[in-house]
Amino acid sequence: MSQTFRVRLLQEASGSVTEELREAPSEAALRARLLADGLVPLGIRPVRRFLPQWKRQAAPSFALFCRELRTLIQAGMTVVEAVDTLSARERAMGNGGSLAAQLLRHLEQGKSLSTALVETPGAPSVLVAAVKAGERTSDLAQALDDYLRFDTMITVLKRKVASAAIYPALVTTLGVGISLFLLLVVMPNFARMYAQVRGDAQGAASWMIELSLWVSDHHALALTAVAVLILAALAWGWSGMARRQVMVWIQKPAYVRRKVEDFQLAMMYQALALMLKGGYPMTEALAVASRSALDDNLARSLRDALARIEQGAPVAQSLNDAHLCDEVGRRLMAAAERNGSFHLAADVVSRMHGERFELFVERLTRIVEPVLLMAVALMVGGIVVMMYLPVFDMATRLR
Repeated sequence: MSQTFRVRLLQEASGSVTEELREAPSEAALRARLLADGLVPLGIRPVRRFLPQWKRQAAPSFALFCRELRTLIQAGMTVVEAVDTLSARERAMGNGGSLAAQLLRHLEQGKSLSTALVETPGAPSVLVAAVKAGERTSDLAQALDDYLRFDTMITVLKRKVASAAIYPALVTTLGVGISLFLLLVVMPNFARMYAQVRGDAQGAASWMIELSLWVSDHHALALTAVAVLILAALAWGWSGMARRQVMVWIQKPAYVRRKVEDFQLAMMYQALALMLKGGYPMTEALAVASRSALDDNLARSLRDALARIEQGAPVAQSLNDAHLCDEVGRRLMAAAERNGSFHLAADVVSRMHGERFELFVERLTRIVEPVLLMAVALMVGGIVVMMYLPVFDMATRLR
C-alpha cells in the first residue's frame, strides 16, 4: 500500500530547492530510493487525504492474519503453504492486495516471514520480534499465540475506553442537538412577540430577546455558521489532530496522566514478557518494548534505563530509577534477577498496570456519566427558562 509524500529536494548542480510529490510504501523506503538515485532529500512529509472513512483502504488486520496462520500451521502446513492458502482465499473473494498476498510475494523470493513482515507497511514491531523469536526456536505457532495474547490484552483495554466513551458522547450529542434546535428553530418563532417588550425587559430576559431577534434576522447566517462548525469538527477528527489534542488535554491533570501511563506501561511490560519468553536478551527486548506506543517521556525514560542496564546496572533498579515501575514492580523484577524468570515477572507487572487502568476507567465512567447528564440537563433547561423569561415579564405587566 503506497502513500503520497511531499518531498523537498536539493539540486546539487544548481543549488536550488524543489518540492514535488512522490509515491512510496513508507518514508524510509522513499528516502532510500532518493538517496540511491543521487538526490538529497531535505524534508519528507506525508500528504493527508481527507477522505470519508468508507473510501479509505482498510488497514490490514494483523491479529486476524496471525490467528488464521497459527491454525493452519498447527494443522500441519508449512509457513509458505499456509500463507499461500490465505492468499488464495483472498483472491477468490476479489481482494488481490491483501496482507497474505503481500507476504507471499516476499516468501516466494526466499525471504523469511519476519523479513517479509519488516517490509510490510504497518507491521507491529512486537509482531516482527515475536515471529523472529519463533523462527529461532522453530515454534512459530507458539510465537503467534504469544503475540495474540498480547494483542488481546491491548484490545480489551482499548475497548473498555471506547465503551466508556459511548454514553458521554451520546448524551453530549443529544444535548447539543436539542440546544441548537431551540436556538435556531424555536427561538425565531418567539422573536416577534419579544419585540414588543424589547425596551422594558432587563437582565437575562433582555439578553434572550436580543439573541432571539438576531437569530430571526440572520437565520441563514446562523444555520451556515453551525454547518461550518460541524464540518470543521468532522475534518478535525478525520485529520487525527482531535485525538492528539484530546490526549494532551486529558493528561494535564497529574492523576489522569499517571493512569494513562498505567495503560502504556501495561503494553510495554506485556511486550517485554513476550520478547523475553521468545529468547531475546534483556537489552534487545527493552529496545523492542520501547516501541509499544509509549509517549515521548516514557520512551525517553526507557532509553535511559536501557543505557544504565547496558553499563551493567541492575535491571530492577534501573527501571525504578527511570520511574517505570513502583516498589512492587521493582521487587518483582529484583526477584526475577535472582531466579531468571524475567518473562513471568514482566507479565505480572503488566497485569498489575492493566488492572489499575481498568479500575480507573470504571470509576471515571461512574463519575462522568451523571455529571455530564446533569450538565446537559442544566444547559437545555437554562435555555428553555431564559426563553420563557420574557413571557413571564409580559404576563406581569399585563396584570
